[in-house]
This record gives sequence, structure tokens and C-alpha cells, in this order.
Amino acid sequence: MANRNLGSLTIDLIAKTGGFVAGMDQAARTAASSANKIKKTVGDALSVIGVGLAASATAVAAWTTSTINAAYEIDRLSTLANTGADTFQIWAIGARTVGIEQEKLADILKDTQDKVGDFIQTGGGPLADFFENIAPKVGVTAEQFRKLSGPDALQLYVSSLEKANVSQSDMVFYMEAIASDSSLLLPLLKDNGEAMGEWADKAEELGAILGTDTIAAAKEAKKEFQTLGLVYEGLKNRIV
Repeated sequence: MANRNLGSLTIDLIAKTGGFVAGMDQAARTAASSANKIKKTVGDALSVIGVGLAASATAVAAWTTSTINAAYEIDRLSTLANTGADTFQIWAIGARTVGIEQEKLADILKDTQDKVGDFIQTGGGPLADFFENIAPKVGVTAEQFRKLSGPDALQLYVSSLEKANVSQSDMVFYMEAIASDSSLLLPLLKDNGEAMGEWADKAEELGAILGTDTIAAAKEAKKEFQTLGLVYEGLKNRIV
């Protein structure tokens, strides 16, 4: 009986071990396949970004990862701000000069559209004073704002306040009504956004704007890295 039990146990153990090895082998093949796909995707991204072959491999890897993450964030935040990635990058470059990082900028632009929508839906909210007291004086309507992107809506808002010739204190009041800390952007948006336009010219001249091809390649690379993370998680679970 003991011999039969031991034999059964041995056979069962061999069967389970074989299944485990087969599972590990499948996981390894999956990981290799994903790694090859990532290699191709990142290679495509590098060709778009234009990394020099003479650069250090370590430096290139770190720089590429940083650029992929930055491009992914730009795409995400520009969507939140309801504007194109190129426009958002220009605004982010300008905003940084007055102490506003791109995540905060995206929140300001999103709040701008949210507050406009609030007034259109309810006839009240934080922008009621603007649309009742300022907008009629300069000939703008809430409907005009609804059709605009986040940056265009905020620029029209500032330009309308300027046309109404409000005082500096009132300007700050109206800006803070639309979004917290948005008054910090006034130096960039006054005079119909003259300073922001200057930053746009500098950014384009210096090649500081990531193109749409680069951002698309970076998004694909980011997705593949996330897929590889799932492969490793599955591999770990198989081992456990």
C-alpha cells in the first residue's frame, strides 16, 4: 500500500511539475514576444524622435523613457484641457514662466470650460457676474465661449475683461472666479496674448514642441510597457 501511495504521489508530482514547467515556458514565450514588440515600438519612437546613434546607450534609454512619459502626459492633459497637444505645450511652456506647472494649467483650462457650462445650464454659478455685467458691454455671449477650446475660452475671457476696462483688482477677482491661481497667467494673456505668442515663437524656433507623430509613437510604446508589466505580473503569479 505504501509503495502504491508513494508511486501515485510521484506520478502526481511529476504531472504537476510538468504542468508548471509548461506554464512557465508559455509565460516566458509571452514575455519574449512582448519584449520584441516593445523593442520595435520603441525603435519606431526613436526614429521619429531622432536619437543619434553615437549617444550612450544608457543615456538614450533614460532619455527615451523620460520623453515617452512626457509625451503621454501631454496627450492626457491636452485632452483634459480640450485642446491640441501642440497648443497645450505652448501654453505649458509659457505658464511655467509664471510658476504654473502643466498639470495645474490643465486644471485651469478644464475649470474654464466647466464654469462656462455651469452658467449655460443654470444661468448662475461663478461666472454669472461676468456674463451679466461684462459680456454685454463687449459683445460676447456664453454660447460663443461654449464652442471654444480651453485656451481660446480663457483668452477671450481675459480680452473681454480688458475691453471692459476693469480695474486690476476686479481683473484678479474675475480671474479667480473662473479658476484658482488663473490670475498668475495675466502677464501672458493681456494684450490679446502677446507674451504667450512670443513664447510660442521661441518654442517652435528651438524645437521644444513634440510633434503629433512623436506623441502617437510614445503612446504606443507606453501601452507596450504596460503590457509587459502585466506579463511579468502573470509570470510572478505562476511562480507563486
